[in-house]
This record gives sequence, C-alpha cells and structure tokens, in this order.
Amino acid sequence: MEEEDMMPNSKKLKKWGITVVASLVISVGFPAGITHAATLDTKNVQSIITQIFSQFGWKWDAGKIANAQPVNTQTSQSGKSLNQTETSDHETNTENNDATAKETKQEQSNELQAALADKIIATGEKYLGTPYEFGAKSGQTNTFDCSSFVQHVYKENGIDLPRNSRQQSQVGQTVSKSEIQKGDLLFFELRSNPGRIGHVGIYAGNNKILHTWGPGGVRYDDLSDGWLKEGFVKAKRVIQ
Repeated sequence: MEEEDMMPNSKKLKKWGITVVASLVISVGFPAGITHAATLDTKNVQSIITQIFSQFGWKWDAGKIANAQPVNTQTSQSGKSLNQTETSDHETNTENNDATAKETKQEQSNELQAALADKIIATGEKYLGTPYEFGAKSGQTNTFDCSSFVQHVYKENGIDLPRNSRQQSQVGQTVSKSEIQKGDLLFFELRSNPGRIGHVGIYAGNNKILHTWGPGGVRYDDLSDGWLKEGFVKAKRVIQ
C-alpha cells in the first residue's frame, strides 16, 4: 500500500483540495510576479493561493478564507450619502425647532397683549357714565374728554400717552381697520373740522368702541354709527 493511501482522511482531503485549487490556479494563470511553475507541493500552492486571494482582499489561512474587509467604493459612497442625509436631517430639525420656538414666542406675546387689552377695557368700564367735559383736566376722574379718558385708562395700565388726540395719533404702530384688535386706539375726524384728528376711542372688540363724548359721557358705541363710520381716519397699536 502506498504511503499516501495511509494518511488520515482529513489530510488527504486537505491535500486534495489544495491540489484542485492549485490546478485551477495553474490553468487560469499565476498572479503578477510569478513567472514559472514551482514544484507543486503544499507550501508553494499555499503561497500562490495567498497571493491570489490577497488581490481580492481575502486572507488565505491554512485552507480558510478570512475577510480582509477590502474598501468597497460603493459602500463608502453609500456611507457618505448616509452621513450627508443625517446632516441634512439635523439641519432640517434645527430649522423646524427654531421656527417652532419663534411661533411659541409669538403666541406667548399675543396672549400677553390680549390679556393687557382686556385689563384696559375693564379699567375703562369702571368709568362708564362719567360726564364728558371738553378740556377736562388730566389726573382727575370726575369728568373726561375723549383724549384725557384714553390717557388716564392707559396710564393705569402702565402705558403713558400724550394729552390730546392728535398727539396720541402719532405714537404706536399703524394698523389697518381690518386688523384692529382689542385695546387699539381709533382716531376720527369731525364733520365740523374735516381733515383733522378730532376724536379718539378704544377698540373694545365686536365692532364696539369705548369712548366719551357729549351727553352720556363714557360709553360704548357701535362703529357702524354714522359719524364714527364716516369719520374713521386710522388705528394705532400701543400695546406691545
């Protein structure tokens, strides 16, 4: 019996496998740097296979293939795209958070303005029925004219305004009639003196104005009333 026939089965299989690979190597061709066929023994075959596998990023280890984790351009590019996507998502989230914070801040500001406007209206209501007096003295509450009433009510709520209606029409932010809110100041011209601010009142919501003039003194009137509708000049917002 030949010596090879007496080798353990595992060794025979290994040698057979290496021989088959070697045969394939020889039939396909040797890697760069190998110019002639060496004696076909285990050592030379493993050297050849090691060089071939190394070209594919693999490692030949006694008949076992270990992944050498070659650089995969497609995977690398995919990873880059993923990083770019994550960066873009982060930037988008940051912008959304900033926009949300801005909206929240604006909502809080609007709520504070609305609360102050309600306080101003409530303050003015305390003086319902107080007699009207043209040129009423500032600082007293026995009588009011239109501008002294507005000045006093706002002063009680921490907002200082000039004494007469023409001066008051120069402060604050101008708003269109379609955008007026509670607490805004409304200015009018009089039929007796067109083209000149002659009256001021406080917008109370629901198309109502809180003001004072003539008999009845401080009261609510509807803005659809003749002279108020016809004489409207502008609105100013002084609640910030």
